Amino acid sequence: MVTVAIYKPIELISWNNLKLNDLSYEIVKLDKNQAKVKFKFIIQSEQNTAVEINFNQKIITQKLTKGINHFSIDETIHNPKLWWPNGMGEQYLYDYQFKIKQGNEQIFKYLKFGLRTIELVQEKDEVGSRFYFKVNRVPTYIKGANYIPQDNFVSRVSKNDYEKLINSSVEANMNMIRIWGGGIYEDDYFYELCDEKGLLVWQDFMYACAFYPGDQDFLHNVKQETIDQVNRLKNHTSIALWCGNNEIDEAWKNWGYQKQMGWSKQDSLSIWKDYQTTFHYIIPNVLDSILPKSENRYWPSSPSVGWGRKESLTQGDSHYWGVWWGMESFETYEKKVPRFASEYGFQGMPTLKTVKSMFSEKDTLSKNSAIILAHQKHPKGWETINEYMQRDYVVPTDFVQYNYVSQLLQARGIQLAIEAHRRAKPYNMGSLYWQLNDVWPVTSWSSLDKLGNWKALHYQVKRSFENVLISVEKEENVYKIYIVNDLLKDLKGKVKFSVVDFNGNKHWTNDKDVIILSNSSTKIMELTDEILKGTSSTKAFLRIEFESNGEKYSRNYFFEKPKDLALTKSTIKIKKISHNQFEISTNVLAKDVYLLDENNQFDDNFFDLIPNESRIISGKNTIQNLKIYSLYDTMNVKNQ
Repeated sequence: MVTVAIYKPIELISWNNLKLNDLSYEIVKLDKNQAKVKFKFIIQSEQNTAVEINFNQKIITQKLTKGINHFSIDETIHNPKLWWPNGMGEQYLYDYQFKIKQGNEQIFKYLKFGLRTIELVQEKDEVGSRFYFKVNRVPTYIKGANYIPQDNFVSRVSKNDYEKLINSSVEANMNMIRIWGGGIYEDDYFYELCDEKGLLVWQDFMYACAFYPGDQDFLHNVKQETIDQVNRLKNHTSIALWCGNNEIDEAWKNWGYQKQMGWSKQDSLSIWKDYQTTFHYIIPNVLDSILPKSENRYWPSSPSVGWGRKESLTQGDSHYWGVWWGMESFETYEKKVPRFASEYGFQGMPTLKTVKSMFSEKDTLSKNSAIILAHQKHPKGWETINEYMQRDYVVPTDFVQYNYVSQLLQARGIQLAIEAHRRAKPYNMGSLYWQLNDVWPVTSWSSLDKLGNWKALHYQVKRSFENVLISVEKEENVYKIYIVNDLLKDLKGKVKFSVVDFNGNKHWTNDKDVIILSNSSTKIMELTDEILKGTSSTKAFLRIEFESNGEKYSRNYFFEKPKDLALTKSTIKIKKISHNQFEISTNVLAKDVYLLDENNQFDDNFFDLIPNESRIISGKNTIQNLKIYSLYDTMNVKNQ
């Protein structure tokens, strides 16, 4: 049964004597002095003729024979400007207009592209094999998320929706989006935005979590679909990787399909042969036939090894689901670090505004309401969230507070994962969490809810993906302090350490001059519980501040889980600056300050407010009905 009919525009294409079947480009050479680019044409002609090709103030005459004509034109660009991923440099795009003329007939074609090189490196090493990308010959740490369709009815997704999502990704310091194989091949505009904004694209082919037919009709469709999509997308600068499928190799080896489906040995051999035909023969052969070698980066299946096997941490890419599916602690992320994390995640509720969009005005907001329960499709979703929440937080009974804490919980888990990955650089060279966005209003793994609102996770991702990150790893009673520098320049400066109680008093201080090499993760200090003398781990935090070349970076590290902190009631003061901006301060620590104005998005949220320090906060819109929460509000019964 066909569930969805044709949902995109249908075109009737006609021509007279000429038809441009394809125009692509190949970067033949690229260095700081010049770029050599080959423009490749495929033109269908109804007669023997000649055409004029006008581009970049040049006119070239090309003879054509009747039928299909393949030819190329070479172009040299002097002092080329490179295209870089977000956070690494400019996203310069060259804009070429081609006019192909034969008599009175003219064809116009535009090409917009960046000059860059991308390599997927899989060198063997002493523990397994590496998996990382080089962009313009620079090893590049990948920071991003997995993307799913934005709506069940994709024709409802507007250009504004695409812009909002891509801009939110860039603002969160991402440099890659993985288009998941259980969704769709996205609209051209999506890829254009990725080109413009510097978001690399990991492009899955649309096969996921299941086994597909191997009859000739289906395989013909596989081949034609691959040809169509590769030809459509190949000119996009942002395409970094073509991936055959999502989790089918893992499903075959680890999910017990053979037993569940009652497949015989002969069935299994046939199904596995069909799998290999599609993902190890048809798709790579199509890529070989269309793409130049420099652009042909193919990975048959993601992940390469299932998360329950030790090899998933030593080679290829990994989908680590020991946290969530395996109910392992968040701290497991710090021990189970793969070479490249292409999936991992944890659920959190959508923002309150999106939750309210599910209800009518007469409905009462309740965690146990039929509406909330219906908007959670994981069979053990609430059970899992509640179990993890009990481990780390006081579980609120109030709905608004529960919504808030569920978001904090999600953000805390993914923060631990991202920072463990980044500290392990260059062993680990990529962190793509599951998932960026939602297809409907739902409690899920996303950092952006269905309406595009930022959950606590997205704010945390923005902090955890900053080019310069201060991170702390605890091993027994030792605190290992790292500075991760993704910038392509060394950082020299002074690091200041202090143990500060929740009233703002300093109990221990130290400082150290450091040099942090470019594109590195550096352990700068090890501290022990000795630094807590004179105070308590439940009443103080470690403040780390680093200044280099006028830029300031900081981190607050709490010694205990949130539920064990001895928080006290704070007096938070607001001083209006303009219609959408204010200064905020507190007399004592206000942990995880939540600024709630349902029609606004702030430049920072869910942050720690330190006593006797202030922050300037800006909203995208006029601030109208601001409410402020902190973690103390969710646990004040315990502390009274």
